[in-house]
Amino acid sequence: MIHPAPLRHFCATRFCAVKGGPITHMSGKPTNQDLARILSHAIFAVMSSPTVVLEEEILTACEEAIRLAPAEFPPTLPPSKELSGAPEWYSFEHAAWPIGESIRRAFVENPRLKKNDAVLAKVAEVATYRNLRRGRQSFVMALGFVAARRYADTVAPFLSDPDVEGQVLDTLIKMKAPGYTREAISLLHSDKVWIRRLAKKYVDRYSKS
Repeated sequence: MIHPAPLRHFCATRFCAVKGGPITHMSGKPTNQDLARILSHAIFAVMSSPTVVLEEEILTACEEAIRLAPAEFPPTLPPSKELSGAPEWYSFEHAAWPIGESIRRAFVENPRLKKNDAVLAKVAEVATYRNLRRGRQSFVMALGFVAARRYADTVAPFLSDPDVEGQVLDTLIKMKAPGYTREAISLLHSDKVWIRRLAKKYVDRYSKS
């Protein structure tokens, strides 16, 4: 699943230009048709990017993502109208996110990688690298399969991290990892509908575990 936030951010970028002309970020108001056209280009860009397929490529890609993170934990940016009030994305977040998505696709296309301990450990390292902020969402989602369940305890503490809480919850569900009902219950009151739905799904499934 491709998370829409970075794609919407792509649509809202100040210098974003597509066939048919650019749109502005602050001074102009793009039409729904503009946004739909730009979003289609953004999806194509993500889906057509090369998928990493070898262990060495994935390890290198993870290191690249970590190097994108600032040395200090960056403050939350101001809210964006284009993101329905969610904070703006940093450029490093936007740069890191497609790297994790390419790794998620690599796991789908090469299932043997799901049993590679070195690869899973490195992806988990990026997924929990807080300074990457929302750029690590895709790395969290890349671990969303049963063979990665041993990393449930690694990602579960971030159920209280607003940068990735929904992605962590979704990944725990896909890992089929019980034991985090109390944390999931707190997300039943999230201001995001999709997170509330995931929380209910988790609690309904594991409340007796």
